[in-house]
Amino acid sequence: MDIEWPFYLSALAAGGLWGYVSQRGGFCLVRAVSNMVLMGDATILRAYGLALLVAMIGVQALQAGGLVEIPIRPFHWLSNVTGGLIFGAGMMLGGGCSGSTWYRTGEGAVGAWIILLGFALGATAARLGSLAPVRASLQAPAITIGGAPPTLATMLSVSPWLVILVLAIAGAIWMARAPGEPQHRKWSWPATGVAAGLLIAAGWWASSLGGPPVGLTFAVNTGELLTYPLVGFPNRVNWSMVMLIGVPVGAFIAAWGSGEFSWKLPPSSSLVKIFSGGLLMGASAIVAEGCNVTQGLTNGATLAVGSLVTLLSMLAGGWLTLWTLYLRKE
Repeated sequence: MDIEWPFYLSALAAGGLWGYVSQRGGFCLVRAVSNMVLMGDATILRAYGLALLVAMIGVQALQAGGLVEIPIRPFHWLSNVTGGLIFGAGMMLGGGCSGSTWYRTGEGAVGAWIILLGFALGATAARLGSLAPVRASLQAPAITIGGAPPTLATMLSVSPWLVILVLAIAGAIWMARAPGEPQHRKWSWPATGVAAGLLIAAGWWASSLGGPPVGLTFAVNTGELLTYPLVGFPNRVNWSMVMLIGVPVGAFIAAWGSGEFSWKLPPSSSLVKIFSGGLLMGASAIVAEGCNVTQGLTNGATLAVGSLVTLLSMLAGGWLTLWTLYLRKE
């Protein structure tokens, strides 16, 4: 096909840009939650919120312009909540969310590869293996509006632009209260948030060039990078798999250029914990039908209720884990 190479190059570029932006901005949901809970620092959380708002605007603009028709994720409330809570716990144990674990491989973090191995195994078990029946039963209950997956707009019977306007006003009030940032080599949170949000929207368009639009995702495709060379599943390399390969490449360029690249070995005492965190993240991401990027940003940008509930559940799971491990005894 004539579209094949441009199609895959767009995936590699999208992944590379995501890796570069994430590394320069320190964009990670684990850091966002832990900094907020343990230190009262909402800097990275603001970047995440801004990225979601920018992505919402971009997605609606793409659809209004007829450039891409984006599907809405179903609201499987039981799996969204259960998977989200477990994912939040797993990312705290692993010390990184799915997106940050991928870009940390490009920084030289050997522990990130251990987390990804656990993630791929957990995702494969929940999608194709012994956990698949459990996953299917959790995903059975669904809530619809008029037979379709609900969005905030359809649930409230208003224009999606009105929903985004209200969220933008609320977000602007919160973000305007942000204190000044100290000078350092990382990007500011506004620059990181805007860049990440634009990439989320662009990912929907780029992935539609040669097939159904899928956007930037980090869950199913992490498992596929394990199963494809081992058992030939899926039967061809897809856009999302190539996108993942670009992430550590972009992160490496960013880390090397800023002098932040270095090989880092995890303490031997942490190996079981971070591998277990990866397992939990992988399995729960398949149950929840996406990770913090897939559901929280890529599909959250469509205003899908199921995706936003999943994101809130991940935040709650992360907070509960931090409270159990660090705050309960205080």
